[in-house]
Amino acid sequence: MLQSLRAIAKLVIFGMVLTSVSQAGEFHDSLAGFASEIAKILKDEKQNQVAVAEFAGPPSPKTSTGPMIQQGLINELNELKIQVNQDAFIIAGGDFRVLQQKPDFLEVRITIRIETKSGKRLDEIVKDIGFKSNEDIVKLLAMNTNQSRIMNADRETVNKHLKKELKSPPVALEDSMVKTGKQSPYAVEILHRKAGNESAMHEFLVPVLQSGMAAVDVPSGNEYIIRLHNRSTYEAAITLTIDGVDLFQFHAPDGRRPTMCLVPAGKSMDVEGWPFGRGKAKAFLVGGFADAAANKVLKGSSSIGTITAAFHPAWQGPTPEEFAGTRSSQSNATGFGREFQQNQGVVERKIGPLFEAISLRYAK
Repeated sequence: MLQSLRAIAKLVIFGMVLTSVSQAGEFHDSLAGFASEIAKILKDEKQNQVAVAEFAGPPSPKTSTGPMIQQGLINELNELKIQVNQDAFIIAGGDFRVLQQKPDFLEVRITIRIETKSGKRLDEIVKDIGFKSNEDIVKLLAMNTNQSRIMNADRETVNKHLKKELKSPPVALEDSMVKTGKQSPYAVEILHRKAGNESAMHEFLVPVLQSGMAAVDVPSGNEYIIRLHNRSTYEAAITLTIDGVDLFQFHAPDGRRPTMCLVPAGKSMDVEGWPFGRGKAKAFLVGGFADAAANKVLKGSSSIGTITAAFHPAWQGPTPEEFAGTRSSQSNATGFGREFQQNQGVVERKIGPLFEAISLRYAK
């Protein structure tokens, strides 16, 4: 339980950005199981390549996070030395949805279908993830959550809490800021401007509530900035996913790829684009999905886009007393815009439990 709290994470500053210790869990294990089953089928079919197709999300809540499953599956296939080729004869794709069998718990079912190019179904595999993958579920369903009052709770209790929040998302709008509540120390804002007009100031987008979730309208062809606010007394380490793609998916080299942003206590940080390595990034750009960042590695066709920021407290030195014993912690989409420079450096921090996650939808 305390392992992830006490593990020292390596941080790379980009505005401020870090690399954390990766956590295996139910979601990871499910994808590893899918990859193993695919490997067996490929052997039986005398094939050595597989195409990874789209994973469609549920009708409610609407998400664009299927690429999160695709990329995880591709990683596991790579571990097994299986070549992923979008022109392969064998195709693996599927969907994910919220289960209703257990009224008090939040579970997600991932279904993968393995077929040939000619349409012959070779297998269908189903795996469920639940309380052992709470944070993965938050990202997969692009949820809002506020766990600051249950940071000492076990994973089952947190999962029950998430089930309630899925039905009634904690969200508060304060001018252009999206928060989980009026008193929350964390917030997210979106600013935008027309692509190619670097001399123009970015303008704030005012969010509205749609089906209980915050939504903004970023016009196609515009760049945008994600502004992360941390008004707490501790630094905030934040994972950021856009359309199911981790902010650092395109960062190279892989061995030093960051995974979290670090915002100092009482400060804000602008995330201006996709980091591609030391000192280089490309602006977030809304446009046709064929040009989207997700589509450079992955596939997807959701009718909406999603941005999710998950906030964790972070610190140097001994664990603060208040965190002792806490748990571990032709559509539009976001694509590549212009290149620009980012300052980077290296620091070390310890990462606390997930406190809050804030999600926004944007129309495609």
